[in-house]
Amino acid sequence: MIDRFHRKITAIVEELRPDTLLDAGCGEGFVTDIFLKAMPETSITGFDVLPDSVRLAQLRNPRASISVGDIYAIDHPDASFDVVYSFEVLEHLEDPRRALRELARVAKRAVVVSVPHEPFFCLANAARGKNLDVTPRGSDPDHRNFWSRGSFGDFVDQELEVEKLTGSLPWTICVGRPVSGNRSFVRDRG
Repeated sequence: MIDRFHRKITAIVEELRPDTLLDAGCGEGFVTDIFLKAMPETSITGFDVLPDSVRLAQLRNPRASISVGDIYAIDHPDASFDVVYSFEVLEHLEDPRRALRELARVAKRAVVVSVPHEPFFCLANAARGKNLDVTPRGSDPDHRNFWSRGSFGDFVDQELEVEKLTGSLPWTICVGRPVSGNRSFVRDRG
């Protein structure tokens, strides 16, 4: 499942042909590592709020510039990166809309975000006997926000022009452009 997700997000980001990427909420740097291998000429900057995760990401990705940072106050000027991505972060945040607005601010061309696709994420966990004592049953105890594919597209569309809404079960992936205009978007069953 996770390998299919990684292939999907890599294909989506490669298609955008970025010279510069920002990994917002890079964690231990797993996706940064995948993207550096797939797009070796691309410059990647990353940040995470957890210093221990940042240290591991720095060790894993010496070619990337990774530091401790705040998704609500990204320490870069407007339109600093061709593509900004944040995978499996927004569901943990107290104010995901504020974070999305900040991601859009530093993106030149696109923002790519993913979250668990509910209720499938919870159902998959519950079927494996995981997180049965959490409400909703099967959800991650650290998740504050829950979106279906459609509700996530609507959420992102409040801050970005949604270009693509797709997924790799049990995740939803959205590509948005930091521009105004037509707010219609394509829903993909993939």
